[in-house]
Amino acid sequence: MRQILSTDNRIVKQAASLSEKKYRDALGMYLIEGPNFIRDALTFGGRLRFIFIKAGTLSKDADDIAALAEEGGPAVITLSGAAFEKLSATDTSQGIIAVAEKRTWTEGSFFSEEGSDILVLDRIQDPGNMGTMLRTAEAMGFGGALIMKGSCDICGPKAVRAAAGSIFRLPVLFSETPEQALELLRSHGKKPYAAVMSGGTFCSEADLAKDAAIVIGNEGSGVCRQFLEGCEGLTIPMSGEIESLNAGLAAGMIMYEASRQRRCL
Repeated sequence: MRQILSTDNRIVKQAASLSEKKYRDALGMYLIEGPNFIRDALTFGGRLRFIFIKAGTLSKDADDIAALAEEGGPAVITLSGAAFEKLSATDTSQGIIAVAEKRTWTEGSFFSEEGSDILVLDRIQDPGNMGTMLRTAEAMGFGGALIMKGSCDICGPKAVRAAAGSIFRLPVLFSETPEQALELLRSHGKKPYAAVMSGGTFCSEADLAKDAAIVIGNEGSGVCRQFLEGCEGLTIPMSGEIESLNAGLAAGMIMYEASRQRRCL
């Protein structure tokens, strides 16, 4: 196992740069931290370049991951405490971080599951919401997530933590404009629905069991005009004086309803 002590080492400096989106985009890589996420990456086809273990970390998790890595190929490197802290984004690190390659999906592979529902995220800004919605989409049996331009980075550290292992398994595709997204969805037989606070069809009454595309809008401004004009409105029935729901919570409720309908087929 290789050891790196210096914080000025080229590999350490490149890995540390992945804390910024511009370098994640330029290099096509991102950081994942914690044994569970790294084990998921190794198990479910995530491509890892390096696995860094903090010097002095003695745990079964670190030993197991090092053994898995021998089979999967990424280099396992022990870092000094100072070098490791340069990479860590958590206050209570478990002493293991990896550099992962971003996974890309083609249109064909993204839409390969016949009849599946799709989640569409329209300019979601909060990385915790983003990760939570990706994780929920996998849990509710959705076929993938279509991410609109202007959304936060799904490979940022907060989004990766919130998505947990779903970032390695859930198909993700990106779209530049709502018009492009709507054309793409309809060409693959998906019916688009836009989540709106009021005036839409109640989600319990809409046909969401198969081939639905659920658009969740920006936390502040909601779904953009182009999606509102091109989709059927979808509303969660609510009581009391509540005016809005958290985007991640609303998405989860609608996706659960879609999953419920699918199980009743």
